[in-house]
Amino acid sequence: MVKKKGEEYRCEECGLVVLVSNPCECESCELICCEEPMKPLRTPSKASTAKAPAKPAPAAKSTTEKPPENPPEKSNKK
Repeated sequence: MVKKKGEEYRCEECGLVVLVSNPCECESCELICCEEPMKPLRTPSKASTAKAPAKPAPAAKSTTEKPPENPPEKSNKK
């Protein structure tokens, strides 16, 4: 099986996850971990490679709230 850029594989024994960033051109290619073939997590799709839409800015806080009052200053009379 030819691995493709962006594919992720997971070892079911130890949990190691591998992301393919530079795929090979081999006819038969197998990723092995803990003496077992790794299982694919997901495959890249056009939807996942497209840019995500920008998140909307958080709503501004109301300006009608009163600011906290400053405590009265203490006099230093001796």
